[in-house]
Amino acid sequence: MLLFVLLIGVVTFYNSFDTIKKWLYQQKFRHIPGPPVDSFSKGHGATLGNAKKDNAFLETFLHWRSLYGNTFKFFIKTRPVIFSVDPEVLREICQDVVNFIKVDHLPNRSLFGQRITGTYSILTGGGQEWAIKRKVMSSFFAKQNMKVLFPKLVVLMDSLLEKKIKPKVGDGTVLDLHELYTMIFSAIPGVAGFECDMGINRPEEIGKIINIFLDVIPNQLGNLRKIWGFQASSMKKDTVQMVIDMRTMGKEMISEKRKELQLMDESEPPTNDLLAWLIKANDTAGLTDEEVTDDIMTVYLVMDNMSKQLGSLFIYLINYPEIVEKLKKEIRENPITDYRSLSKLRYTELVILESLRLAPVLLRGTRWLNKDVTVGGYHVPGDCQFQYSQYVLHRIEEYWPNPREFIPERFEHGVPNVESFSYFPFLAGARACLGKHLAMIAMKLTLSMLLSNFELTPVPTETKPEIVQNMAVTRLKGGPFYQFIPYQSTGYVNVTNEPNSTQDIQV
Repeated sequence: MLLFVLLIGVVTFYNSFDTIKKWLYQQKFRHIPGPPVDSFSKGHGATLGNAKKDNAFLETFLHWRSLYGNTFKFFIKTRPVIFSVDPEVLREICQDVVNFIKVDHLPNRSLFGQRITGTYSILTGGGQEWAIKRKVMSSFFAKQNMKVLFPKLVVLMDSLLEKKIKPKVGDGTVLDLHELYTMIFSAIPGVAGFECDMGINRPEEIGKIINIFLDVIPNQLGNLRKIWGFQASSMKKDTVQMVIDMRTMGKEMISEKRKELQLMDESEPPTNDLLAWLIKANDTAGLTDEEVTDDIMTVYLVMDNMSKQLGSLFIYLINYPEIVEKLKKEIRENPITDYRSLSKLRYTELVILESLRLAPVLLRGTRWLNKDVTVGGYHVPGDCQFQYSQYVLHRIEEYWPNPREFIPERFEHGVPNVESFSYFPFLAGARACLGKHLAMIAMKLTLSMLLSNFELTPVPTETKPEIVQNMAVTRLKGGPFYQFIPYQSTGYVNVTNEPNSTQDIQV
């Protein structure tokens, strides 16, 4: 009995000490405004949990921003987190990769212990190795090089149209546009050096696998009962095996590519071979083929982001038929003939830019503060989590008049607010998306290919299509579903390689 009482006393003392310690840490942030917590131990868990159920997670932060300003604090359990959409703060975090570092435990780096993208990939990495890789890869993703890759992309679009899309589209067929775009963008690496049978001939299978990854990854988060329950499920085992199989496929591609490169008497990889450049980047950084495999997985995940971007666009366009008509008119009057002809699709570009504002693939981001800094005029202690959100930033009326309206014309005279860091769907500074030029080209080509060949009409469904805002990256739910009716098209003609073109795509 005495031992039991002693044990209770020790536990009580420890809990009291831990509570006081957490309370004292919170006092370091008391000068920073923020919403009142739901409870001391759970922070804003109840509020944000309910917001997730209503698909209003980031809308909650937008509301808090209207009450407490561009920089405020909220709590994950007892831990204070700084949230900011102050453009000057965002400029700082994009430029200062030493003090604002990537979080090590991002869920897409592994799946229940099985490596997916690892910690040194071109996207999720950090430190010196990442900087070296980024410098090497910037040569591949340069605008000039994208012009060299362009003819291959056009041939791919024509091949997908004839072999994958037309055979399944009758007069009035209804398709899930997100699934269609996933197939299209999963095929792109196949013409950029990712030479495997699945990637070239069965891209829809890769697309399905990637989306299964993304559906399962959130199950690593949450309460222990949920995690343990999923651990024992067959879906977890099957998905982990899919990751293993994808990585095995990647290693086989690397082995074959290294054999090809050994036969080449060139100091630089082929300009349009992404895998060869990834191998060079990792070799230069002193990394191994495991890290090259991480980058292969990253590329497929990022390609899926483009499918979500166009899927999100067509969710918005359901309510803007006049924009669809204007988009079709421009595309059908300006068939793709060469790289320079992309510049004639000016309104198409404006539409994409506006979709990147209202539905950016990257909805929010997280950094870890290495040391004490001043953020938005507030002193913030080091060893603290920092979050920001493009979704929230792009809906602030001071920067974007009528922020919830889809208005492509707001970009008619260039991309506003880029230099002021009020618009950064591709991030900026040292962390700016390397593939933004490729993304814009691929999205323009995809829209041109589909709207040149089909009439697309939205189809009402029982479940309204949604852009899910609960995770860091956009997820689509319930379509969108569109009816496809063949349209007589002039298609793509006289595609040429014109690396000296002076007309560039804007972003």
